[in-house]
This record gives sequence, C-alpha cells and structure tokens, in this order.
Amino acid sequence: MMKTHHGSCHCKAIEFEADLELKGASRCNCSVCTKLAILSVQCKPAALRVTKGEAEMAMYEWGGKIGQRYFCRTCGAHPFSRGNLPELGGAFASVNVNCLDDVDPSTIAITYWDGRHNNWEAGMRAEPWPFQPQPV
Repeated sequence: MMKTHHGSCHCKAIEFEADLELKGASRCNCSVCTKLAILSVQCKPAALRVTKGEAEMAMYEWGGKIGQRYFCRTCGAHPFSRGNLPELGGAFASVNVNCLDDVDPSTIAITYWDGRHNNWEAGMRAEPWPFQPQPV
C-alpha cells in the first residue's frame, strides 16, 4: 500500500517526504553503499520531495555517475539519492530507510544487489552476494 513517509537527516536540517510502497528494502554491496550502510527503497523521482533544507544538501557522485547521493552539510547523514539507470527502469530516487522518521528499519525485509560488480541485470536476491575485496 502506498503511503507518504517522512524523513530527515540526523540534525533535522534536511527534511523530506516520500510516497513509498514499503514492502521491503535493499542493500547494495558497492563500495559507497557498503561504507554508508544504506538500506534503500526506490521510487519515482516525483515521489520524493524535500520539504526543508535544500540549501543544506551537498551532493556526491562517483564511478559511472548513475546516482547523485545527497547528504547533509552539517551532520553528514545520507537521506536519499537520485539517479538514472536503464537497468532499473530509468530515472529513480532511492530513499535511505534508515533516515525515515516513521519507520523501524529492523522490521523491513531486505533483498540484495550486486553493485560491486555492476551486476544490475542479475536483479535482487534474498541472500547477500559473496564478499570480494576491491583491488587496491
């Protein structure tokens, strides 16, 4: 069922709302998602609205530049990203469930992506992908 959820960064400088059908969330094993411990749920870009603190947001982009990751300039929390990946159906927003103020992340079923190897075509699966260190 679609519901409007409310979220924020840690210091509340950034607040947002997102219309989500929160059946579950996913973890990606790419280096940035792993280091930020992101638990995400995707939605259409229009379903994510910043309600406070747009000027407090900074953006980070890396690698293939498929996603722009937004974070708070004050507390460093990463509430969401926006991007475009044809394998995922084009333009998307990805909300960090850990930043939703009205959801207990421990109650969410988790599926896993293999972003470490750009293996998007494999889709999500129920078990984490085996860890393989990145070359130094």
